[in-house]
Amino acid sequence: MSKRFQIKYSHSKFWLIFWILLYCPIGLVLLLSHLELVSGSRRIKMEYEGSRFWLFFWAVCFFPIAILLLFFNGAFVSDQNDTIT
Repeated sequence: MSKRFQIKYSHSKFWLIFWILLYCPIGLVLLLSHLELVSGSRRIKMEYEGSRFWLFFWAVCFFPIAILLLFFNGAFVSDQNDTIT
């Protein structure tokens, strides 16, 4: 049984692709700052609530700090809709 995840990114996909191709850490930070994963009836959403300036500053200067900021200042929302059929 394989699970399929659908990745949703609601901001500009042009800038996401541009930064992934030009400088991958910024593209990854952009993707993780506003990401939604959907699998069947389960949905996991991640939104970054902190300062985007500092997030991108640390993504350029020292990438691991940007990842820590994402996980400490990000809001994770997990929904699961159980339907009985």
